[in-house]
Amino acid sequence: MNNPKELLKFAMILKDLSNEAFKELGSGFKEDTFQKALAICLRQRNIDYLKETNIEIFFKNESLGGFRLDFLIPPQKNKSFHLSKAVVIETKVSSGIKNPARLQLKNYLESLPKNKSKALKDVSEGFIINWHDGVDAKEKPSEGVDIELWHIKQKRFREVELNF
Repeated sequence: MNNPKELLKFAMILKDLSNEAFKELGSGFKEDTFQKALAICLRQRNIDYLKETNIEIFFKNESLGGFRLDFLIPPQKNKSFHLSKAVVIETKVSSGIKNPARLQLKNYLESLPKNKSKALKDVSEGFIINWHDGVDAKEKPSEGVDIELWHIKQKRFREVELNF
């Protein structure tokens, strides 16, 4: 697990960058458009990332096929935060974060250690970012983005409280 203070620093940066994308674009765009905007924001802040990383999902230790993570943030030392382990970011566009998004993240976090890549073996934390649909960013900019942080350990999936 990443250091909780460093993870919170990264979460605050992630929320700021997601809000920046939402304020600039406004509501009404598809998930892919917001992802591209977030990728630009990450690059401009010198944050390393992989977009649409392929992973395998497993059932009874047999691969069911490939799926794509929206973002994988590898371990890194940035001037604003330090991640000792990679984290996943799953993005959505909806009226709010819903259980299917949480279950998708949970399934990814459960399957990542079973993938052959060493880079994926230790991933146990993931963020869900939701850009609101139908919210006018100019009228309610603080309500444009929701973010949740989740951790999995021994198949126990729990939300990590973000106090910002």
